[in-house]
Amino acid sequence: MKLPWVLQHPPLRVILGLTAMAGVAVGLVIPFLTLTARDRGVSLNAIGAMASSYLIAQMLLQLPMGVLSDRIGRRLPIAIGLLVEAAATIGYVMADSALSFITLRVVQGVGLAMLYPALRALIVDVTPNERRGQAYAGFGAAYSAGLLFAPMLGGIVAETVGVNALFLSAATIEMLVAIGGLVFLRGFAGPRPVVTTGETERVPFRELLAAPLIGAFILSFASQFQIGLFSGIWSIYMDDIGASDVEVGLSFSTFSIAYLLIAPVGGRLADAGTRWRRLLVANLLISGIIITYGLVPSVLVILLLGLVEGAVATVQQPSLDAFLASVSDARIQGRVQGAFTTIGMTGAAVSAFLGSVLYGIAPVIPFLTGGAVLAVLTVVAVLRFIRPAELGGHRLQPAPVAAVASSDTDAR
Repeated sequence: MKLPWVLQHPPLRVILGLTAMAGVAVGLVIPFLTLTARDRGVSLNAIGAMASSYLIAQMLLQLPMGVLSDRIGRRLPIAIGLLVEAAATIGYVMADSALSFITLRVVQGVGLAMLYPALRALIVDVTPNERRGQAYAGFGAAYSAGLLFAPMLGGIVAETVGVNALFLSAATIEMLVAIGGLVFLRGFAGPRPVVTTGETERVPFRELLAAPLIGAFILSFASQFQIGLFSGIWSIYMDDIGASDVEVGLSFSTFSIAYLLIAPVGGRLADAGTRWRRLLVANLLISGIIITYGLVPSVLVILLLGLVEGAVATVQQPSLDAFLASVSDARIQGRVQGAFTTIGMTGAAVSAFLGSVLYGIAPVIPFLTGGAVLAVLTVVAVLRFIRPAELGGHRLQPAPVAAVASSDTDAR
């Protein structure tokens, strides 16, 4: 049987394997982090501050870290970022106050800010434009594969031997992924254009303000607004409506199950023709699902809706990622990815503390707010910026260069 294209491509096989392992690490810990903080005496407002501080660290650092990866290569930022994440994860074993939890979340935010723009840019580096929807779908599927059983396993472990075992296991995996990145990503970085003098070509900052990129940035803000809004309250909401630890973990896994199974189809759709209609319909569907989460506080309904959301996301996220890559100057992929994720984290940071405040008013309010923000910003971004760009055939083209050199710095 012929393997999917993403598994035939050697660099992507490495990237997807490491991503799946990173998903396992995240899946073991994240569903139970806020519950652990609450059990150790951290207030709901401080839990909101945990979420917002994690996101603010990323908001401030992802753009400069993306620029750094354009200059020194992708491999070192990815590996160092994972090691920073591992150090913070170990710290949760001893965390016993609001200040310690918030500080460790900031450190984790720094680690993710280092690795995420570099990893996204690396995918662009090693894949042709016409395959990037499939590449990003594979990336999401690999992460979902890691998340698939980890939250359920984490729930079992948390109920039997305690959460500290989860933190230590996740940190060990993060360190192994960092080592794997240093070893297996050697030589896989994509080419970087250089001028004849050997210096990296300078590209004006205004290239980030092109209309198609603005549309993608707005959608990044809208999508990540949901992540920030629920990062501090989702597990608490599930607990409050009667979910067990295993069901809390399963609420994260259902999304991943659907994403993993349908990602190949979603990736092919993301590469087929214009993307604005798919982005519009998919985001509006997700908006409705988010609102329904709050209106129907049933564990079974939420688990089923997670499957639907995961299926829709297999079209939405790769379409957005592939559109972004198609309108980005190849010389500044790290900068573009850094700006994209920075603006997304800005949306998440704005909403993170807001989530706990709104939840304190009524549990349904964050869901109504999140769904409305996603719907309104989607309509603006798609109809004002993305649709005109695609119908007009807009694409940023890098200026001619004298030479294209392999990224020797990534062997460091």
